[in-house]
Amino acid sequence: MVEKEIDSLCSQYGLRATDLSEITLDINFPDPSLESGFRELDNTLYLPLSNNANAISSLSSLAEAEPSACIQLVLDPEKASAHYLVDFLNNPLGRKIRKAWEARGFIRKPEKPVMDKLAGNEVSEGHVFPAEDVVADAYTDAYTDACTDTCTDTCTNAYADACTGAGEDAGAVMISGAGGSFSSLPPEVDLNSLSHSRLYLPDLQTQKEILKVKELISELIAQLSVFECRLSTYPKNLAHIEEKIAHIQEAVQLANDSDYVLELIRRGESKKLEFKSTLRMNLMSGKPDWNIQHAVLKTLVAHLNTDGGTLLVGVSNAGEVLGIENEGFPNEDRLLLHFKQLIKQHIGLDYAPLIEYALVPVGDKKILEIDCRKSNEAVFLKPNKNDEEFFIRMGPSSEQLTGSKLVEYVNRRYNGNGNDNE
Repeated sequence: MVEKEIDSLCSQYGLRATDLSEITLDINFPDPSLESGFRELDNTLYLPLSNNANAISSLSSLAEAEPSACIQLVLDPEKASAHYLVDFLNNPLGRKIRKAWEARGFIRKPEKPVMDKLAGNEVSEGHVFPAEDVVADAYTDAYTDACTDTCTDTCTNAYADACTGAGEDAGAVMISGAGGSFSSLPPEVDLNSLSHSRLYLPDLQTQKEILKVKELISELIAQLSVFECRLSTYPKNLAHIEEKIAHIQEAVQLANDSDYVLELIRRGESKKLEFKSTLRMNLMSGKPDWNIQHAVLKTLVAHLNTDGGTLLVGVSNAGEVLGIENEGFPNEDRLLLHFKQLIKQHIGLDYAPLIEYALVPVGDKKILEIDCRKSNEAVFLKPNKNDEEFFIRMGPSSEQLTGSKLVEYVNRRYNGNGNDNE
């Protein structure tokens, strides 16, 4: 699912998924001989092997974390910014990716039998250690031979030396700590698989611009916080300031709407979400087509008659953003007026308050987002003066009900005769 989300993002923005190995010059494990665990290098981040902990871009901040439970990623300065990748790995999508690393075994905690053996405890006879476990015989023997009743520096060094040799041969490494306590062992890293895991990463210039905008946002939040505290004491120029803030709010809302719509597209069609390529235009013939408009209207009626939902017009079934530019209207106002007339003629103005719609920018295009609330009474689509049609949502599609099924649904849902389980 995570890879599907990455592919969807890359498709929307014309990017390609990037392997971690493509942007890293080196991946280092903690060195017990160094006080901080690592040497300080340029354009570097420190990745905790727990997806709950934050990635860090500063060695000085690593003291607050546990160096033995981190790895150091040295990034190619021509391809990636360590500050950007830290921010990405700490955001919701980045954490999903890190969680997937654990789920797929790229990062594994030693199983209890392995820990018991390394601690010198008895292991039940007949237990077979999995071949993929990185606890190879080379360092298992070295560690158990070096261990006595009390762990000493000798024990620690023997374990660290053995880990390094065995890890190189095995293709995975168990991170060793610099301390003398081995009551619990750090995670094991499948370095080969981890380095070939996929990330969603814009180009370096875009990364830098994103960081710059985020810094501006932080400054703006700080300034607004100060202003909020002083507002009641210094109300001078209040009207002017209110106008400026309204402009900022509008710009932020547009950006939020775009992000929200992109998130909907990434989720894909469902009972409460559907995509339509156009509002009225047949893309094959290049002409307005009633069947296209009918498909839009029946989706809205189905949402009204079920649990509400959203229709995105200008998005293909595959989630490609097409925009509303192909509709053939001279301007956006004419498109919105046409849509309002469709509701008036074929659904009814009584239900217009349940239907909210707006044009939302997505990249360099705009789509029509239509949100429907659930109706408390049956809503019929009127394709012409003489006919009425009734639709409900069933899964990711709109289904027409007629005859006894229509009567049964309406009675159950709107007349209180039983529970609606549709």
